[in-house]
Amino acid sequence: MLGTNKIKKIHFIGVGGAGMSGIAEILLNLNFQVSGSDLLESKITKRLESLGLVFFNIHEGENLSEVDLVVFSSAIKQDNPEIIEAKKNNIKIIKRAEMLAELTNLKKSILIAGSHGKTTTTCIAAHIFKENNLDPTYIIGGKVSSFESNANLGDGKHLFAEADESDGSFLLFNPDKAIITGIDNDHLETYQGNIENLKKAFVDFIKKVKSTVFILDLEKKWIKDLSFGTKKIITYGFSSDADYKIIHYSQNQKGSSFVVKDKKSDLEHLFEIGIHGQHNILNSLAAILIALDEGIKLPGIRKALSSFTQVERRFEIISENVFGKKITLVDDYGHHPSELKATIETIKEIWPDKKVVMAFQPHRYSRTKALFHDFVNILSKIDNLILMEIYPASELPIKNYSSEDLFCEVKRNNKNVVLVNGIEEAFEEFKNFSDQKYIFLTQGAGNTSTLALRFK
Repeated sequence: MLGTNKIKKIHFIGVGGAGMSGIAEILLNLNFQVSGSDLLESKITKRLESLGLVFFNIHEGENLSEVDLVVFSSAIKQDNPEIIEAKKNNIKIIKRAEMLAELTNLKKSILIAGSHGKTTTTCIAAHIFKENNLDPTYIIGGKVSSFESNANLGDGKHLFAEADESDGSFLLFNPDKAIITGIDNDHLETYQGNIENLKKAFVDFIKKVKSTVFILDLEKKWIKDLSFGTKKIITYGFSSDADYKIIHYSQNQKGSSFVVKDKKSDLEHLFEIGIHGQHNILNSLAAILIALDEGIKLPGIRKALSSFTQVERRFEIISENVFGKKITLVDDYGHHPSELKATIETIKEIWPDKKVVMAFQPHRYSRTKALFHDFVNILSKIDNLILMEIYPASELPIKNYSSEDLFCEVKRNNKNVVLVNGIEEAFEEFKNFSDQKYIFLTQGAGNTSTLALRFK
């Protein structure tokens, strides 16, 4: 599609989104004419404009003048005026993932899939390759503070991107290599509410990978009896059966260190990185393994890890002096019960003597409904909980599954919970805990980052 002379001007509906903006930037760097619309003007859209994007701060049919191809994000509904206009004028319309699949065909593609950790793993891998002068192309759903943006068109042969299972679009890809960071009960509405269907989709994804797949060892049990021909399946994790096993692990406020044992060679390797949490160490190991598999030597990997900085909103330490009281504030994107659990466990390990004050914003009514009891269970264990209104992400409310319903259930087991409405109310509530014995946490995928920045 991109190789033909027919496609010259491409329009993105929802261009300001993390996934969309990266693809738009790559296409601008490939010298395509790119326009895009979004209801919110942002730093991202301004950056794209500086690269040549024609930006519209409104969705309307007139934006599609002389457009050859329209790309839309999963958040865009079919009644969007630009979708309607494109159909009316027989302009080709494709999903974001279809365009990403087109781009992955241009390079040696390494895709990162899994229910959790895709962004962090992709960031670390891209950083290792970049620091070892391999100049990779990458399109990432988040950003490392050392990267100018979440996308880059490199001169090297490698391309890194995330493969999204939430809408099944990861099955559009045929990557050269892949990482699967684990599978959890999220986005099951795409899979008829059945996690077995989700696992089957991941098996189908593995079958589409051309050579090597690195997979979290915990997931090996549901693929062990399947045949993948000559494809290599390499496992990693904390278990004794893993091909690459983490045997020693420790962390403090500055970061983490861990020792990995190669089962085949029986050799042990020490690594250090400035991020936190066992889940992120697993993500780091996956990135290390793909680097080794592509010929990067251990000294180069270690040096790159030593310069890796925080991924935005992935256990990001925003401040260590909130309210001038030496209170640490952590901001985290996690919005699934498993992710909340991992964040809390990490905080308790690093700051065992601190009490947690968490502001949590549930993400989507459908997820709140599907995982309601799991959310109640984990939130009931939080020392002090500030529960915010659900971030709808374009969804309509679902009866009996509002933040108020969640609040009522949590309060049965946890009296230290309050329900607030909006960023300012949450910020004011934090003022009731201005003591060094607390550690602050803003948690969620909605606009809790705005709350975190409020403390700056």
